[in-house]
Amino acid sequence: MSPRGTPRVAVVGGGITGLSGAYHVSQTRPDVELVLLESRNRLGGNIVTLREQGFVIDGGPDSFLITKPEGMRLCSELGLQSELIAPESDAAKVYMVHAGRLERLPAGMVLAVPTRVGPMLRTPILSPAGKLRVLGDLLLRARPAEPARDDDESISAFITRHFGAEAAERIAGPLLGGIYAGNIGELSVTATFPQLVKLERQYGSVIRGFFHMQMAGGNGVTNGSPAARPSLAELTHLASWLRRDEAHRQSPFRSLRSGMSTLIDTLAARLPAGSVRLGAPVRAISREASGRFRIEIESATALEVDAVILAAPAHAAARMLNDAQLGAELAEIRYESTATVFFALSRAAVRHALDGAGFIVPPKKARILAATWVTSKWAARAPEGQVLLRAFVGGSLDPERVKSSSDEDLVALAYAELERLMGPLGQPSWSRVFRYTDSNPQPTLGHCQRLRRIERHLQRMPGLYVAGAAYDGVGIPDCIRQGRAAAEKALRVCSESHK
Repeated sequence: MSPRGTPRVAVVGGGITGLSGAYHVSQTRPDVELVLLESRNRLGGNIVTLREQGFVIDGGPDSFLITKPEGMRLCSELGLQSELIAPESDAAKVYMVHAGRLERLPAGMVLAVPTRVGPMLRTPILSPAGKLRVLGDLLLRARPAEPARDDDESISAFITRHFGAEAAERIAGPLLGGIYAGNIGELSVTATFPQLVKLERQYGSVIRGFFHMQMAGGNGVTNGSPAARPSLAELTHLASWLRRDEAHRQSPFRSLRSGMSTLIDTLAARLPAGSVRLGAPVRAISREASGRFRIEIESATALEVDAVILAAPAHAAARMLNDAQLGAELAEIRYESTATVFFALSRAAVRHALDGAGFIVPPKKARILAATWVTSKWAARAPEGQVLLRAFVGGSLDPERVKSSSDEDLVALAYAELERLMGPLGQPSWSRVFRYTDSNPQPTLGHCQRLRRIERHLQRMPGLYVAGAAYDGVGIPDCIRQGRAAAEKALRVCSESHK
């Protein structure tokens, strides 16, 4: 055994990223001493579930994508298969605010890309000229070569090139920007939706790319390089595919019957006894001459560890590190603040049909970002005869709202907007506000280049790894993947230093 004794790994941050990394360390190397440090008095980060009065309330994320395998794989490892639930059948419908009312988003929209022509041509959301411009995507040819590494483009610019400015503003803005509570004129398409960029490079037309993906089984794998000019046979099949009738498709989302905190609670229960320290804010992380890391914790004895998985928000990580250049890069990753406001209502008092997952809002068309009809989306979220609604407030277009408003103000604003757009709602039996201050990272233009610079700085400090929503994907599966990858690297450092 090395003179250092037992190898030790510290995880800073107890959200889904840090918990996934800690779980992987403990399962892979039980001999490694694990310490997880969380500044708050609870685990889960943005994931929080309240269960009261017969309601199941996910204050943050309420589901995860199954098209990325890491979430389903972790649930399987944890024995949570029986807890997994799919959305209700009505949840396939999504509405959008248009001309002061709710209109159904055209069926067949995938990442703001129309994959069925009928619903797109019938929707009142786009003008006749806007609909014709959307079809112009079919005329685009594949790019002959990879762009330069420093090329970047906003989501808005990408969608405008393919489908026109109207589709970018009215559809992509709320649909794609809403995922990040961000402005699609500032968000990098390469960092946020790289699959769209890959389809463009291969096919030119993104619609044509989705057609080939579905023909290949929907797994993103296509057969060889497409012809620069589609053949008559391909055009015939493509036209038929675009005219197809609406069919039931398996939802790409899953939740947990008792709420998303079930995943957090189960992960925490699998960690070694005594390894989790709540209420333990980290003041500083520095690399010692020995190659180990010193972690200074408020009101506690400092730790020395072989490796650190830094899974805190980037702005918090920047304040912990004594490396000015790395800290400056991390601090440049911008965050927005949002809040979710919940209302428990009598179903009999709500006039709207609630025949969908909810609605999204184009920029500046309402004072909320979106709304979820929770009880239409997920089963067993409320007692019989009750409905649960959720409104999203804040984001890049209203950046100070969450920080400057009281809970009462947010409740009043959200309720007024929901009633304005949905009709009478009746008197809520209760409401709840969940705040996510500086919790929504923004992968803005230049984000991929910044990540490469961050990686170069980290290479000077082997044993220190950053992971989480600020870096390579904001979804739960993305965070699980990053946490596990950081854990693998940390364990390799432990193996090397304790030979």
